Amino acid sequence: MGFEEGLLGLAFLLALAALGYQLLAMWVLRVWQPVLTNTDATFLPHTIQDLPALSLLKPLHGDDGNLYACLRSFCLQDYPRYEMVCGVQDAADPAVAVVQRLQQEFPALPLRWILSDKLLGCNPKVNNLAGILAACNHDLLLISDADIVVGPQYLHHLLTPLVDAQTGVLTCLYRGLPDHHFSSRLLASQINSLFLPSVRVSAHLGPNIFCGGATMALHRSTLEAIGGLESLADQLADDYWLGARARQLGKATILSDYVVDTQVHEASFRTFYQHALRWSRTTRSVQPLGHFFSFFSYPLPLVAVLTPWMFWGAGYWGIIPLGMVLLLRLVYHRQIMHKLGATDSLGTALLADFLGLWIWFHALFARRVAWRGSQYAVTADGRLNGHDGVT
Repeated sequence: MGFEEGLLGLAFLLALAALGYQLLAMWVLRVWQPVLTNTDATFLPHTIQDLPALSLLKPLHGDDGNLYACLRSFCLQDYPRYEMVCGVQDAADPAVAVVQRLQQEFPALPLRWILSDKLLGCNPKVNNLAGILAACNHDLLLISDADIVVGPQYLHHLLTPLVDAQTGVLTCLYRGLPDHHFSSRLLASQINSLFLPSVRVSAHLGPNIFCGGATMALHRSTLEAIGGLESLADQLADDYWLGARARQLGKATILSDYVVDTQVHEASFRTFYQHALRWSRTTRSVQPLGHFFSFFSYPLPLVAVLTPWMFWGAGYWGIIPLGMVLLLRLVYHRQIMHKLGATDSLGTALLADFLGLWIWFHALFARRVAWRGSQYAVTADGRLNGHDGVT
């Protein structure tokens, strides 16, 4: 076989693998029954007889205009014993006013905010969490990002698996709810159509290794056993390493079927691109091999890139894989929109696919990421190394 024939064969092999991934993702989603925030009351699990007291940790940084709605959803939990501790690292942070408003609205809820200047490392979220953790009263901890919205039965659904001593960290996925900006819709589409299904496929094929900041529930003893927050202080992927180090103790990372909502507010293409690149670069830092082969999770743009080679070598037969994957992508779009109750347009979803493959490629070489208005250098092992202010 000559060199040209070898390239043609490789192109067809990659196209078939991409088609195979698309079919697998469609099958996994078909059998998956997500619990959404607007329907969680219809999926109530068996009642836990002795519901444990819970400390809910909320690291805050600014207010994008939706912080009140996000935090308020956590104040409405149908759960008897929990406290909510919010943390800021600047007394002038506008998030403080939002928490104070909620304190007046829910006087019976143990809700307070903590100002802390603790500095454990380069990760600003972990530094914030260090101050919050010191003020928490309960053994059971739940860390959740500030831009998350949940339904009233969220805590009830989540805590059942933590009764099992073999559970290290309990986490869940999220669906993207965009605002009116086109860049926001692009990022939400990548979350809903690319990221979320890829995690479900990975968890279906083997033990779940995903752990995300939308929800991380664990016992304080587990956190202490992995070395506390100090062990995460310089990690870009602090959420992943929380689950990974718990697994090193022999404890599982459980992926719940509950799907929270995340408010996606990307006002410009630049902010969208920086956000998506940081996510992809984070994946590369913790799973370099998995990230490298994740181009299969972009079947349509991958096959589109390969089609000229296949057409050149096989004529019109080389176009068949593109037609097949495009048809499957159309069916898949309808399937994921139905499962998540989302309304992403098909055109936005297809553009997000092609941008996703390019961002994957960029992340192979990226050495810096933008986060919370600063640029961070990322070392080969995924550690943050200082920051410089950016606008």
